[in-house]
Amino acid sequence: MPTEDSKTTKIVGKEELAHLIAARAHVELKQADAMLDALTETVREEVAKGHQVRLMGFGSWKLSAVSARTIKSIRGGAPLHIPAGKRVSFSTGSLLAQAAKAPARAKKAPASKPASKKGAK
Repeated sequence: MPTEDSKTTKIVGKEELAHLIAARAHVELKQADAMLDALTETVREEVAKGHQVRLMGFGSWKLSAVSARTIKSIRGGAPLHIPAGKRVSFSTGSLLAQAAKAPARAKKAPASKPASKKGAK
């Protein structure tokens, strides 16, 4: 989602996320990287087993069944059959949803002009 100041979205990758975690948790970068790896591996393994993984306030991951369907090909319009499968879905938690709706940074309001007095000349 672009910010008000720019037209491009900043992407925070794994390396930068590990740096941010290390700074916030007051741990070494190697420890933060190991924690991040452990989190992603654990979520991946648990979701693959069919378990729902929930971090209260942040969100939850779960495996959802997707039914078979037929779509129209964009190349020629021929019908294509897509078999049934499974898909990982993520639902945002309340705190993450609130953070997404909150203004990024409040800009300074322009200085207001003093109110003129009626009848004063």
